[in-house]
Amino acid sequence: MPYKKSSTPRVPGGPEARGEGGKKYQALFEAATDAIFLETLEGQILDCNPAAVRMFGYTLEEMLRLKVTDLMPEEVARTLPALITEELTTGGFFVETVNRRRNGELFPVEVSTRMVRIGDEPQVVVFVRDITERKRAEAALAAEKERLLVTLRSIGDGVIATDESGRILLVNKVAERMTGWPQEEAAGRSLAEVFHIVYEKTRARCENPAERVLRGGRISVLAEHTILVARDGTEHVIADSAAPICDLESHIIGVVVAFREITEQRRMEEERLRAQKLESLGLLAGGIAHDFNNILTGILGNISLARVALQSGGDHPALLQEAEKACLRAKDLSQQLLTFARGGAPMRQMTSIAGLVRDTVEFCLRGSNVRADLLSAEDLWAAEVDPGQIAQVVNNVIINSKQAMPGGGVVVVRAENADLEKGGAHPVEPGRYIRITVKDTGAGVPKEYIPKVFDPFFTTKPQSSGLGLTTSYAIVRKHGGHLLLESELGVGTVVHILLPASKIPLPSPPEEERPAPRGTGRVLVMDDEEAVRKVAVRVLEYLGYEPAAVSNGTQAVSEYRQAMEAGRPFAAVVLDLTVPGDMGGRDTLECLRKLDPKVRAIVASGYSSDASMADYRRYGFAGAVVKPFTVNEVGRVMHSVLRG
Repeated sequence: MPYKKSSTPRVPGGPEARGEGGKKYQALFEAATDAIFLETLEGQILDCNPAAVRMFGYTLEEMLRLKVTDLMPEEVARTLPALITEELTTGGFFVETVNRRRNGELFPVEVSTRMVRIGDEPQVVVFVRDITERKRAEAALAAEKERLLVTLRSIGDGVIATDESGRILLVNKVAERMTGWPQEEAAGRSLAEVFHIVYEKTRARCENPAERVLRGGRISVLAEHTILVARDGTEHVIADSAAPICDLESHIIGVVVAFREITEQRRMEEERLRAQKLESLGLLAGGIAHDFNNILTGILGNISLARVALQSGGDHPALLQEAEKACLRAKDLSQQLLTFARGGAPMRQMTSIAGLVRDTVEFCLRGSNVRADLLSAEDLWAAEVDPGQIAQVVNNVIINSKQAMPGGGVVVVRAENADLEKGGAHPVEPGRYIRITVKDTGAGVPKEYIPKVFDPFFTTKPQSSGLGLTTSYAIVRKHGGHLLLESELGVGTVVHILLPASKIPLPSPPEEERPAPRGTGRVLVMDDEEAVRKVAVRVLEYLGYEPAAVSNGTQAVSEYRQAMEAGRPFAAVVLDLTVPGDMGGRDTLECLRKLDPKVRAIVASGYSSDASMADYRRYGFAGAVVKPFTVNEVGRVMHSVLRG
């Protein structure tokens, strides 16, 4: 077995001290736990202590007849001449090797020597330490380390361990696969180089979790929507945490980052949410189909009668007016359907909350076994809100109450004025509010669940997405209000909706709508739907304008440029917000403003929840029209834009 050499011998004072302190030397010699030998340069044993006798199993008399090579296996003994040469040169040596006991057992030892002179004769003092237990402990530690490495490399989560400077020590197999960095290449690199994480939405680089843990000294959870970008550019949605590695004295000596892929989990959540939306629409389909058929009957019947009346000179204006009313009812119904996809900034307008609550509750409970008990204060204040979004809030709350009473029942809905003072029970600014209270007699919500009811995806119903109350809470807060839920098991649930009231009273509806204001000037209409373009052109012609129509943004820019060059510019443009395969309203307006900084543009869309509709001036538009539109609506917007 080859020797393991040390640069300096580890030998205390030698036996030359015997002449001056014989008794002290003898006591040390016999009490030592290491074997001590006195030998000639040729390796003949001249003396040894009791520990040597016990260690090797020979008697003292037997030991004094042996040479040091007799205590070594043959392969070790062959290396002795080289060590003796080193000993003569340096005065001693230190090695870790193997010796042999009398019974033939081999055992690991540390051997150190020192040259001494006794009289005129040079001799060698040899110290031998049995390191069997130490080797056994080292082997156990190595085996434990190997088991730990095997465990870390075998678990299902990705694991990366670093030292106290953030340099990588270990990358398990899952982390190798997800990062694209094998252990041998990752070791020694900084964590940020291998563990490249970014925020999903902004794509900005996330803070190095090792640095955060080393700085704070505690467990750090990765931010939601974190993306791990692999070496080859592959992206994984991940979640989990980083934690400090501490020694026995609680000093941080490294960091372990554990993470798992949740890409599939995210996909399943999105699929579940999509299925839930489709199911919600399906539950309402029967009642909606019934209402639409009634509305279409009114439209079709009145238009048919109007055609006959035109031929016979009958009262066709009244018939067409009835058809228009039916279309407006259809428009309101479609707006309620859009509440399932509403969001963004509220598009506020003065609204009768009493009417909105009544219409929404009746719509939601239509065809069900739940009856509504509705009561609104006669002097209920008006509010400046987004009617579609607030209808969605009421809709979500009523659906929850309906689902809580599968056997049927009564849901009590109250709307009243509330003048809230500072420091009250609700976390809102003091002032005038409208309080909408919805009370059911369902099963109720357990007390421990109440703080979680507004959390995304939290639900106690297996078929629910857990987003209804979350969306409602966000909408109400966006309006400056508050949503509160109280519940008791076996009794029912009460939901309070607080909305800021307007100081301006709701204007009384006019007895008869005034005719649309008329105007003049060329108007360019851009819309990808041919039917919409035809209607828009006819409406504008009726109002006195000279319209032209195109199907996309590219054509709109070209038409506008040609009109300017011909000296017949357009007074205004009406731009559809979304055009598949080409520029929509926003991008088209940017191009038009380069041609004409004073261009007057009106945005048109059937999705009034878009930010461009809610705050059109912010995006450079002078007005907005929600589709479907009436002649009067178009006339008022055109008059306002061109007059301004």
